[in-house]
Amino acid sequence: MSRAAVPGTELLDPRWLEDRISEMGISWGTGDARVSGTLWWCMAASSLIAPIVEAFATGSAAMDPALEHIACEIRPDGGIERVFPVPGIGEFDDLEMAGSILGDIAADVTVGEWAGAGERPSTPGAGAGPGADSCCGAAPDEHGCSIGHRLRVSLSRVIPVVAQVSGASVPSLWAIVADAIGNRALDAGDQDAAARLAHEVAGRLPVPRFSDIGSRTFVRRISCCLVFEVPGSEMCTSCPKRPAAQREKLLYELATRG
Repeated sequence: MSRAAVPGTELLDPRWLEDRISEMGISWGTGDARVSGTLWWCMAASSLIAPIVEAFATGSAAMDPALEHIACEIRPDGGIERVFPVPGIGEFDDLEMAGSILGDIAADVTVGEWAGAGERPSTPGAGAGPGADSCCGAAPDEHGCSIGHRLRVSLSRVIPVVAQVSGASVPSLWAIVADAIGNRALDAGDQDAAARLAHEVAGRLPVPRFSDIGSRTFVRRISCCLVFEVPGSEMCTSCPKRPAAQREKLLYELATRG
């Protein structure tokens, strides 16, 4: 199934975000925007940071996380499947060329929309804020901006808009990012990459924490996805809202099952 690709700056549009979060709510069977918005952000945050964590874990070059330099692959349920870098608009001669660069993703966005993506009216969170400074959008070697700092700028632009649309708190959304970094670092086989990236991002981002239980390492979560508030759903095994002893027992059972 083909999926739509949209400019990263769409994440700053409250109306666009509201539609995607509503689609997520329909998919999960909840009309509570705080719940569906939190679930949406859990998936979106993981997709946004995954390429950066992978680069930190492998020592490879990281893509530029500036919203103007990425595209988002959108699933039918409104979630972000993945993000990927997009060449400069000047390199697109026409929509057909843009489509070939985007690969197997449906190029249903016109080149004009890509070109104008950075010129939309200002929205809450799109301008000044924690981490939103003058080096946003510049290559890391031009102004000495680290990839972690640039990721903080992008997250600092998006998170207030997600909070505005969903009603979730800004600290809770940052906590989700921290846990996502921890999980993606474990997936990449380098737990230490999580702390390295978190320290480089800094700002309002907590440092991911881990627990060794049985033969496995788990993220000691500080965020809640609120899935247990969806009708018919249960609390996650690792949910920080579980009593600590119960959570450790469940995780130990999970670890011993392999």
